[in-house]
Amino acid sequence: MELYRRPEVYRRRWWLLAVLSLGLALVIMSIAGVNVALASLQRDLGVSLAVLQWINNAYTITFGGLLLTAGALGDRYGRKGALELGLVIFTGAALLGGMATNALVLLVSRALMGLGAAFIMPATLSITTNVFSPRERPKAIAIWAGVASAGGALGPLLTGLLMTGWWFIPPGGWELAFLYNVPIGGAVLLATALWVPRSSDPEAARLDPLGALTSLVALSALLFGLIEGPERGWSSPLVVSGLAVALVVGAAFVVWERHTPHPMLPLSLFSEPRFRVGAGVNTTSFLVLIGFWFLLILYVQFALGYSPLQAGLTTLPEAASGMLVAPLTPRLVSRFGARPVMAAGFATLTVCFGLLSLADSTTTYGFLVAPITLAGVGLSLTTVPATNDIMASTPLAKAGVGSAVNDATREVGAALGIATLGTLSAVVYRRRIDVAGLGEALAGPAEDSPGAALETAAGLTAAGELTAGQLDTVTSEVAEAFSRAFALSMLAAAIMSALCGLWVLLARRGGSAASTGGHRESAAEEPAGVPDTGGGED
Repeated sequence: MELYRRPEVYRRRWWLLAVLSLGLALVIMSIAGVNVALASLQRDLGVSLAVLQWINNAYTITFGGLLLTAGALGDRYGRKGALELGLVIFTGAALLGGMATNALVLLVSRALMGLGAAFIMPATLSITTNVFSPRERPKAIAIWAGVASAGGALGPLLTGLLMTGWWFIPPGGWELAFLYNVPIGGAVLLATALWVPRSSDPEAARLDPLGALTSLVALSALLFGLIEGPERGWSSPLVVSGLAVALVVGAAFVVWERHTPHPMLPLSLFSEPRFRVGAGVNTTSFLVLIGFWFLLILYVQFALGYSPLQAGLTTLPEAASGMLVAPLTPRLVSRFGARPVMAAGFATLTVCFGLLSLADSTTTYGFLVAPITLAGVGLSLTTVPATNDIMASTPLAKAGVGSAVNDATREVGAALGIATLGTLSAVVYRRRIDVAGLGEALAGPAEDSPGAALETAAGLTAAGELTAGQLDTVTSEVAEAFSRAFALSMLAAAIMSALCGLWVLLARRGGSAASTGGHRESAAEEPAGVPDTGGGED
């Protein structure tokens, strides 16, 4: 019996959604929340911009690479157990990160957090899909997607509040970007153990360890090449080897998945237009948005001089607009169709990033509010219909795999966003910074990263080797160079958003979920005694 047909589950479905959404929020907040702490972390540990990117990507690589395997494990052995396991790993790894004293421990912590997140995120969506009836399911998925969208903005805000100090909370260091996950994760784990029902695939297929391994290796090698290319040079044997491994192993993954009788990722799913377009929309949306979050937090701190708290508050309009628009999106889809709504979302993102491409070192927060608000609107309009299309194209018994594919597209996009837009900004910054004009002592740090330049300049000023006027000159030079890097990266994001919106409109349309093997049951299949609440299909 489906979970939503059980009266005790139906009665507490919205409470269950709140618990699952809080678990989801932890995962998403950790992607962007650490960004606020990067400047402080760089000063304390003396790491380069490339290492900062890897501290982010250590999370997204393990997260994205293991999502499909974690989703399959949840379907086979139980989604509640997968969620509990993920919460234990995630919370323990966050505690390890908060106690770290060097970059290596941080990298290990972030990788383990990504491992835990790989079990948490697909479990939250697959359980949500199972506990809500067909009519309410689009609305529940919209709220789930809205939390996912808002989490990326709330993470920086919470981290900034904790680092700056708030009310009775004293100011702290970058460690708090990890440690706040511990009590929240513990609370979600307790609520999950007490109230979340058990479910699994009654016809669970065998696992696909080779598929999991090849996908992880291919993604890791690709990101290594993209991140290290500017550092070592694109003709470096190490960089070329990394990109070659990504190409070869990625091709092997596709061949294996097509021929193995029990694929981790059934490629036949991509023959369904709704599934294929949904996956492409999610990937592109998170590519541009996570790259944007990563660079925005650095921009407002390095170029505009914001504190960690101010940087966190910068993202608040996005969280508010995303949470407001996401629950309304199913009604828009019902009236206009999924494709036009997703295309409108990408048009909104194009305007958002186009405005941000005009930013410079003198930009005020008043100017930033409008595009940041549009980012939340655009993300909701793209990812809510995309998520619903992916889940509607997947059989209900395979909800864990469908959820994992949905989440994997987001995380692949997130990792590529940090790698591509982060790399582009690093290239532009190095070309714009006037290293020779800063002097020999600052040349190396300035070329390495804006944070290293500012930290070194502050140290030299404290030691009496730089005057206050010279410090202002260095600060201005770094701000100008990084502002230009941020602006050009946003222009690239605007172009990608516009192209994806055009592709959505031109892509071949698919049939309804009912005609394509999806799990959106008819109204006649509603459980007895369950009221017709309308959901997202009215």
